[in-house]
Amino acid sequence: MPDPALLHLRLARLRSQHLTDDSRLESDVASVAGAMCALQAQAFDAARHQVRVRSVGLTAAAVDRAFEQERSVVRTWLMRGTLHVCAADDVRWLLDVFGPAVNQFGASQRRNLGLDDATCERGVAVIRTALAGGPMARRQIRERLVSARVLEEPVGQTLLHLLYHAAALGVVCCGPRIGRDDSFVLLDDWVPKSPSARGDVARAELARRYFAAYGPAGVADFAAWSGLRQSVIRAAMATISAELVEFPGPIRGLWTLGPAADIAGITRPDVRLLGHFDTFLLGYRRRQHVGDAQAEAWIHDGGGGWIRPVICVDGWIAGGWRLEQAAGQIEIKIMPFDRISRRADSAIGREVASIGRFVEKPARWSRGPLVSFASAAT
Repeated sequence: MPDPALLHLRLARLRSQHLTDDSRLESDVASVAGAMCALQAQAFDAARHQVRVRSVGLTAAAVDRAFEQERSVVRTWLMRGTLHVCAADDVRWLLDVFGPAVNQFGASQRRNLGLDDATCERGVAVIRTALAGGPMARRQIRERLVSARVLEEPVGQTLLHLLYHAAALGVVCCGPRIGRDDSFVLLDDWVPKSPSARGDVARAELARRYFAAYGPAGVADFAAWSGLRQSVIRAAMATISAELVEFPGPIRGLWTLGPAADIAGITRPDVRLLGHFDTFLLGYRRRQHVGDAQAEAWIHDGGGGWIRPVICVDGWIAGGWRLEQAAGQIEIKIMPFDRISRRADSAIGREVASIGRFVEKPARWSRGPLVSFASAAT
């Protein structure tokens, strides 16, 4: 059961994460991505739903246009060495912060795969030449690298790790889909260069963005979300120390960028249907403030690093949900962990309607039986 003493913390985090009615954003996709610093996006659909739940009036098609046509958002490897979507205006200072860390994350795996420094340098040069003509599917890049004798068949994981390396250097980023394939592009072709922060200034901006979007949060939270060393985190926080305010409550050492906003206006129950990898679940070192041990195990069920979609009531994980396509409409199945008050039904209905508007299809929902933790639900 949720700890009543932590309700203020949960609601404050909901607001800073733009998950309350009065904090949702009404601007463009890049502004939503920028407000959260970046959105985790191993699966692009996960990033779409993170935009949806934090905005008003945007659609999945608008997210796709922002990525593939307007190029106002970019998908590349950033925090924790995982794929994220960020605002195009932010990508270079974020790469200045995370590029070296991403390269370090992959260094031992590259060595194990036989990708020494000389091979990586030759591979990046071949990729530059191959992508000079525009987006290219991953299989086509593989063919070029094999033809140039940089890689040998079977390629296995070597191609992915070489692309990962090139992205960390700021050479490539993800491009538009080509049929059913992912593609890559030259970053400088996709997003024209512009002045951006570097070094200490970039790290200070990262701290500023983090505590604005994730606060109340602590040093360990910032380190877990970013994947950076705590020494780097502490130095960045020291740079903006005059802007940080300690959050009052039973947990000490939590900070916000400026005084925490008043939560009195948050309408309860505040219900949000969060998709895969939502930053509300990934922005902190631990999740005890949002769910119990059984919920924690359930959202990871299936392995592979995936985090399942959840329904949050006042910031507490109350169950999971599943989207099903059916004859031109969608159906949302709510899978509660425990009894969800019928008072929440209207709020669930509003969330489902929001998803329907986002995917531009009629939407309805139904409440399934309680999840059995003895045998994990699917």
